[in-house]
Amino acid sequence: MIKRLKPGHKPVAGEAHLQDEQAMKAIEKQMLNNIHKEIYGKWYFIKTTPGKYAVAASLMLLCCSILFGLKLSFKNKINYVTVVASRGHINIITLPDGSTVWLNSGSTITYPNKFFATREVRLINGEAFFDIKHDENTPFVVHYGSLHARVLGTAFNIKYFKKLSDIRVTVTRGRVEVGKNNNSFGVLAHDSEISYDRASNQHIIRKVDSRKVAAWTTNEVNLYDISFAELMIRLENIYNIHIIYDHDKLNALPTTIHFSNNDNLQQVLEIIKTIHRVNYTINGKEVLLEKTDKK
Repeated sequence: MIKRLKPGHKPVAGEAHLQDEQAMKAIEKQMLNNIHKEIYGKWYFIKTTPGKYAVAASLMLLCCSILFGLKLSFKNKINYVTVVASRGHINIITLPDGSTVWLNSGSTITYPNKFFATREVRLINGEAFFDIKHDENTPFVVHYGSLHARVLGTAFNIKYFKKLSDIRVTVTRGRVEVGKNNNSFGVLAHDSEISYDRASNQHIIRKVDSRKVAAWTTNEVNLYDISFAELMIRLENIYNIHIIYDHDKLNALPTTIHFSNNDNLQQVLEIIKTIHRVNYTINGKEVLLEKTDKK
């Protein structure tokens, strides 16, 4: 506010300068107040002392909420574990819920380090046997390719090789629902097996001896009606070798075979030689198979 002087008043030396300076400060203060009011409008109360306290309290509450959320987020952060069973070895895994997985040689699985609302794992490639801890409220789901197996608590075997068209699920205990995306192929019971062909998108369900199918967990290998290509993959994984053969001539040959992981490679090759009439040559970690015309 500008101070008005009385008519005829003459300021003493320096008084005029002091009055001008005071007047300018008053003007500046008034202008700032007007600017603040223009900017904040009806929220101008935050410039008052009670308003400052209200804003400070709100900010503290917001910060506490953020910190609590971050703490909870870090506490519940899910990290994924990937396990690869090296060739020639079977891995036994205990999942966060206490379930057990046997991972066959050359196979890969990934799962979360903690289970919360769901229990889900993914078989990336190979074969695994699952013994699942029962939980009525939280189904256990295994994803493999575009398929899934869903259980509450049971034991079953999944064979899923990326290079092969044939995919199988075999139930050794309880019941397993098998499906693709949102479609269900049905519920399998004890000693039932579903074989799904990716090439034709067809599946069949049949009765099997599930104990023999899962016997690989104790080093006994029982392969029923598999392709020659699958047999070669299994031999490469079990014995950590590389096999060279004519895929066009041999891949589609159906094979049923039994042997033990404890049998040496030559013993197994002799069995294959008898079944499919092939000669073999072992050169270190490399094996050459050649089809013979002898009958």
